[in-house]
Amino acid sequence: MSKSSSLPTMASIPEEVSSVIDIRRNRLRSNLILELYQSGQTSINKMARLFHASIPSATGIVNDLIKEEWITETGTGPARAGRPPVLYGLNARKYFTLILDINRHDTQLVAFDLANGLIAKKQVNLKLEDSPDFLENLLAETDEFLEVSNIRREKLWGIGVSMPGLINAPKGTNQTYPHLTSPGVSLAEHLGDYFQLPIVLINDTHATSLGEHRFGLARGKKHVLTVNIDWGVGLGILLNGEVFNGASGFAGELGHIQVQPDGLLCHCGKIGCLDTITSGLALIRQAKEGMKTGRATMLPKLLQDGESLDTHHIIKAAHSGDEFCIDLLSNLGLELGKGIATAVHLFNPEIVIVTGILAEAGPFISNPVEQAIQKYCLSDFKNSLSIRISELGSKARLWGYKPI
Repeated sequence: MSKSSSLPTMASIPEEVSSVIDIRRNRLRSNLILELYQSGQTSINKMARLFHASIPSATGIVNDLIKEEWITETGTGPARAGRPPVLYGLNARKYFTLILDINRHDTQLVAFDLANGLIAKKQVNLKLEDSPDFLENLLAETDEFLEVSNIRREKLWGIGVSMPGLINAPKGTNQTYPHLTSPGVSLAEHLGDYFQLPIVLINDTHATSLGEHRFGLARGKKHVLTVNIDWGVGLGILLNGEVFNGASGFAGELGHIQVQPDGLLCHCGKIGCLDTITSGLALIRQAKEGMKTGRATMLPKLLQDGESLDTHHIIKAAHSGDEFCIDLLSNLGLELGKGIATAVHLFNPEIVIVTGILAEAGPFISNPVEQAIQKYCLSDFKNSLSIRISELGSKARLWGYKPI
């Protein structure tokens, strides 16, 4: 028998072996798509090294994905010697991702292509408190958004839903807002049945942590705390390179640790939570109280006719040198820093990333946070710790819960 005749044909390969080959090939395809999504573009040689595949295997997978219009040539890279390598990237318009970014005060609808390019965006006046019609109105607004944006449903490959509250992602439920759906029907199930698409339901701060890990200041790091100072205070925890969710997915509710036993009533029903003194709502309340007592401030001049005081007014005034607003942000940062110091002692992170609507205050928030950590953290914890304001801002949340 000749050497060539001893080689098995595909017909002679056992079915289970063929299945293993298919599984490995599909895994390589998925890993390649994910790599291109995160890195932008790469060459066949780099793909092969990255996924421990042969050059012919990598070439075959790339050719298949080109035929299926998943990837395309994007140009050539620098050559160390000889011919410059051909670079490949995702076909950005192959599919789109729809994002439903929901919070207690408004809702944002966003569509991205596969290169994280913004396709369409719409702010809608829907609040979680607008129940029982919230979900019905959300679906109607989303349908209109897709139609106006000229995005066909068959071009969507998934929907990401970000919300505040206690979210059990595997079950697709939001324990804080269970009234949004009928009893026994999860929010993810309801949305999935309506759109006939995969639904990723995630806590907004956990989504922010994922976005920072994939594309932001947490990229390449293993132990990171992301503090989301929004209408509440959330904590995203990255441990050993993975977002820590806890037993039920509720980990990171930093805003509900008690800091003032004789303090104010929190919306959660407890007394003196960190939320009551360091959130966006707390900042607005403190500003209004100061104005009522006659504190000198430019805030009234910043309000248009009939306009309500908001966080951006306070931040703008602080950047303009308003002493009252600078004091408000400084005090908030110090109290927040105390809470973060507790989290630092628990998790020993490399970096703390501050994000959310109040992160727009920049050093007016980050400086007092750093001062508090210097004061309240053990020296061994803070020696290699850095405090940074997110460079992605709200993009981290939007990019963090894309279903890819």
